[in-house]
Amino acid sequence: MTETVTITLEGNLSAGSLSDALKPLGARLEEPAAKVSVVFDVRTMTGYDVDARHAFVDWHRRHKDRVRAVAIVTDNSMWHVVISAMSLASGQQMKPFSDPSAAQEWLSRAR
Repeated sequence: MTETVTITLEGNLSAGSLSDALKPLGARLEEPAAKVSVVFDVRTMTGYDVDARHAFVDWHRRHKDRVRAVAIVTDNSMWHVVISAMSLASGQQMKPFSDPSAAQEWLSRAR
């Protein structure tokens, strides 16, 4: 069974704050046979640095064999477009949602 992990990102996201937020998940992914789904709740995020976006894509590229799917919860419709582009760039199954329960439902069905 795949575990679902929720990570909340707040304020203006920098590469450093992203790295700090991902550390617990990175440690979890080091465990043998780890496979997780991830919800990123970014509803209180106010923006992000370009370096943070690149780091986010790179992290997902490196861990896509252990991360089954990624749901990102945001009310920012422009970020929905950015998320779709990051999914393509990383090769990770990633989808934006405005509703957290819809994100959880999608993750329960994602392959």
